Amino acid sequence: MHRAVRFLLVFAMAFVVLGGLASSTYANPTPPTFAPYLIPPYVPPPASPAIAALLEGSSVTGHDGWIVAHLQGSPYQIGFQNGYMTAQSADYGIRYDVGPFGSKYRKRCAKVARNYVWPLVPAEYRRELRGIADGMHAAGYTQDTLWDVVAANAWADESCYEKLLPKTSSTTTSGTATTRATRKPGGCSAFIATGDATVDGKPVMGHDTWDYYDGCFTYDVMFYVHPTNGYAFSYQSAGGQIWSGEDWYENSAGLLLTETTLADTTYKPTGIPVFVRAREAAQYAATVAQAVATLVNRNNGAYSNEWLIGDANGTIASLQLGGKVYDLNQTRNGFFGSCNFDWGPKTRAEEGKIADPFKPAVVDYARYIRWGQLKDRYYGRIDAEVGMSMESDTYDTYLGRIRPNARGLCGEPEYGTPGLLPWDSWVREPEGATDGKVTTESMAVDGLSSWACWGHPSGDHFRAAAYLAAHPGWASSHGAFAVFELKTFSAESTDRWGLLQGN
Repeated sequence: MHRAVRFLLVFAMAFVVLGGLASSTYANPTPPTFAPYLIPPYVPPPASPAIAALLEGSSVTGHDGWIVAHLQGSPYQIGFQNGYMTAQSADYGIRYDVGPFGSKYRKRCAKVARNYVWPLVPAEYRRELRGIADGMHAAGYTQDTLWDVVAANAWADESCYEKLLPKTSSTTTSGTATTRATRKPGGCSAFIATGDATVDGKPVMGHDTWDYYDGCFTYDVMFYVHPTNGYAFSYQSAGGQIWSGEDWYENSAGLLLTETTLADTTYKPTGIPVFVRAREAAQYAATVAQAVATLVNRNNGAYSNEWLIGDANGTIASLQLGGKVYDLNQTRNGFFGSCNFDWGPKTRAEEGKIADPFKPAVVDYARYIRWGQLKDRYYGRIDAEVGMSMESDTYDTYLGRIRPNARGLCGEPEYGTPGLLPWDSWVREPEGATDGKVTTESMAVDGLSSWACWGHPSGDHFRAAAYLAAHPGWASSHGAFAVFELKTFSAESTDRWGLLQGN
């Protein structure tokens, strides 16, 4: 079909959809009553031929605690399929990322999204975001607006653009509401290797997301996207998101992309949102050089990261991207381990006093040491199996023994961490490794496959009931929704590795 005709047909379908929304087949619960989180999600039957046409070629299934969603078509179609099939995840994700319906903070985030983020979003992704909102409405989630969807996607950019709000607008979070923007996770553990470091000489990549256990449960969606333009790609996220946020990407050109978070220091509100730059790299970059150029271009300084990137040419890179500066290291023979420790001279200097100290008891530095040890142990033998072993590692280099805690690459702070310094006060919250993923360049090219674990990659299970009993003040200080989230993660996480396949 001619592209222009297809474009007009899709928008005609959109108007039909908006004119006759499906009945509320997903329950849209009012706090403090929350509907059970479904894996796979319940997908209501299409209420009209137009909705059925928009969903053509899409599917959603469940696998070992993961929701596996396949999307294809134009930007609007991809968005509609996303919003319709993962509506419950998208709704709960919005509540976590931007607050409960009607809250002051949610309204403020929507204002930032409409006035300051939206003008910086390319037309392609605007159509996709509109599709998500329309898909959620067709599935029965009518409370969530387009601006809620945009704000949830821009959670990492919120602090950057909210500076543009008029001074009369409140810039403080009311009540107990908290967001991912104000509760940035304390760590992740990732690696990438290539050349003489790997078994076949091709890139191998792995990543554990560290997040709050009471909010991560919606980020169990692995999307496989076949867009009209660009490469087929996969990414881990929550429903309703066009980028990862947990930052796990691979595409059919063999590009591998992941990250661990560094400290934000400076913002440039005229810059491009990070969710846009990350998505563009995943969809359109085939090489390390192209991905670096996309991530660096008009950087707004939000969500500073050490990006690990690999490509089919066998090149890998560590891009430590700060607010105004970056450090780039790349090789065709070697290994980069990443764990939120800023080792680049430019970005470390930009962080200044807030940069992690070189102290063995500090969580980030202890893991930096461990990556060096594992590099030496496995160099030349790294493949997917070894990658899973490394991402499951609970060895504490400060104590000199296996001891599940915050200093392991598979972070498990709920077990307590002996010898912590005040620098690491963040680990008093229930957060740590919530998943693990490993892939290779060959797996990316041949079906966008990856090995993935939902829960602790080590196999240790987080028990919400035990945590709540041991910390009786946590529930009252965080609220009913947080308790629901914590229990849901505990119930749904399988803590075992399995193969997720795109084809």
